[in-house]
Amino acid sequence: MNDFLNNQKILNISIFIILLIQLIIIFFNSNSSFSNIGNKNITVENFSSIVMSKYGMTSFGSEKLIKKDENNIFLEGVAYLENDVYKIYGRDISIDIKSEVSSSEKSVEVVNSMGTMNSLGFKNIGAEGKIYFLGESKFIIHE
Repeated sequence: MNDFLNNQKILNISIFIILLIQLIIIFFNSNSSFSNIGNKNITVENFSSIVMSKYGMTSFGSEKLIKKDENNIFLEGVAYLENDVYKIYGRDISIDIKSEVSSSEKSVEVVNSMGTMNSLGFKNIGAEGKIYFLGESKFIIHE
């Protein structure tokens, strides 16, 4: 009976040690892979998403999304930003997520409840609730 108990203890200790080693391996493998992903630029084609912003739900998308770093993304090619207040259609839009600033130096069309603005570029400062237009701009009132 004593041998059985000793064998049972050895078996239990062996199983515990094996499980502990597996947990350590999983922990170290997952940490290194997550840090590598966080440091890399990420590119996604034909991207669209919805996020919560000051204006409620904002959807955005583009032919190609490039994550520059933790706070900056670039919507390459034909791109859009839409919410209940405005719709911005253009190309090559940069977004700074932390400061809530989006901008482009390419032609854009911005539509809101009053009309449509066509401009050579824009800078949207979300914290101020203002959109600044670059270059020659033309506003068409909705009738």
